[in-house]
Amino acid sequence: MYLHVERQAYTRELEIKVSRLEEENQRLRRQKELEKALPRPPPPKPRHLLRRINSAPI
Repeated sequence: MYLHVERQAYTRELEIKVSRLEEENQRLRRQKELEKALPRPPPPKPRHLLRRINSAPI
């Protein structure tokens, strides 16, 4: 009898975790869709990089 009750409690705990994860998954999917719908700002222009010139020693 004790093992049956323990197993039921464990099963219920797992069901609660699954439910929370499903809700979180839905929330994250909605958030991802909203981020897709919003226009992104253009990427910043690259700054001028310092370059080694031919006359400089190696």
